[in-house]
Amino acid sequence: MKSIHKTAARALAGLAALATWAYTAHANPRKSDAEFAKMDINRDGRVSSDEHAAGGKQMFDAMDANHNGKVTALEMDAAHERVTGAQANRAEMSAAEKIKVIDKDGDGILSAAEHASGSQAMFEKMDTNKDGYLSRVELAAGHANMLKKT
Repeated sequence: MKSIHKTAARALAGLAALATWAYTAHANPRKSDAEFAKMDINRDGRVSSDEHAAGGKQMFDAMDANHNGKVTALEMDAAHERVTGAQANRAEMSAAEKIKVIDKDGDGILSAAEHASGSQAMFEKMDTNKDGYLSRVELAAGHANMLKKT
C-alpha cells in the first residue's frame, strides 16, 4: 500500500514540470504573478481548469521542437529554460523522471494526450479548496511543492 502512495506522490511531483510556466513561483514572485496573469485568460483573478489546460498545451507545444506531437526528455531539457524562465535545478526531477511518471504507454516519450491528462491531474491536486479554480496562492504553492524530488 505504501508503494502505491509513493508512486502516486511521485506522479504528482512529476506533473509540475508538465503543466504551466509557474515553476519558478517560489524563487521569483513577480514571474509567478506574470505567469498567473497569462493563464488567467478572462482576467477574473483565478485560473479555471480550461485556462490551466490551455497553458499546459502552450507549454507542450513549446517543448515539442520537431512538432510531431511528442516530447522526448531531450526536447524537455532543451526547452526548460525557455519555457520556465529558469535553469533546471538539481533538486528537481530530471526530464526523463518527469516523463516516466505520466507516460501511460511506457515508451519514454510524452504524448500530447499524456501531457493533457497529467495537466488535469495536477490541476485537481492543486485545487486544495476544491472550488474548481486555482488562486495565485494555490498555483504557486502547488508548483513549488511538486517540483521537489521525492
